[in-house]
Amino acid sequence: MKISTFLENKQNRPYKNIIVKIGVALFWALLWALAARWVNSPLVLPSPLKTLEGVIILAGDFEFFVSIGVTLLRVFGGVFVSVILGLVLGLAGGLNNPFYEIMNPFVSTIKSLPVVSVIILINLWIASGLVPLVVTFLICFPVTWTNVVQGVRATDKKLLEMAKIYNVEQTKIIRDIYVPSVKPYAVSALMNAIGLGWKVTVTAEVLANALPSIGMNLYYAKIYLETDLLFSWTLVIVICSLAIEKITLHVIGKNRKGDGQCPLS
Repeated sequence: MKISTFLENKQNRPYKNIIVKIGVALFWALLWALAARWVNSPLVLPSPLKTLEGVIILAGDFEFFVSIGVTLLRVFGGVFVSVILGLVLGLAGGLNNPFYEIMNPFVSTIKSLPVVSVIILINLWIASGLVPLVVTFLICFPVTWTNVVQGVRATDKKLLEMAKIYNVEQTKIIRDIYVPSVKPYAVSALMNAIGLGWKVTVTAEVLANALPSIGMNLYYAKIYLETDLLFSWTLVIVICSLAIEKITLHVIGKNRKGDGQCPLS
């Protein structure tokens, strides 16, 4: 009886999680609605219903989807290039100390620069439409590079010693020892890069006057004091960001299930 109850609870766990998440979302929506009612000024704080109404109005315009599509391309482009180069150069930096010493000042400089400074500088050199993509790459690259270097340096030394004793080829050592060690760090870097990429891309779109884009729609909503549309575009950003994060985690989860290879096999 107890076992069947346990299995029943285990099967219902995903539904319980969904119900809890919906409950939490409703709680914050209610809090938002109460705050909007207390302020009693849509110009300062529009209600959740007014914000959703704004999203529906925006969705009726084809330019809405064009802006989202272009911004998504910039986010994905910047994050993709930063992750790929971060993986390759981070692996090289972790394995080769002179290369690490060469790269480290550049990475440290980029990490210490304010995002606004990077956007303004890049905007001086290239077309405004490409600024968000390049800036996203520059801001996200240090995150990936640092994580991958840490992953390489955290590799099990006993496995490396065993590979050395048995004269295992360097390519196999990288593929079967270093890569599995780096994977958790790379996944963490990817998730951080996606979250950071959205913020950086939209900010760069505003400052670089990149059209079409979500960032410029946010800017126009602010200029024309359309607070409800400002909140609507912000809600769209949050929804897109969460959707991409969930899809990425789902894909990573499926790939992990398919990984059954043993080291040095």
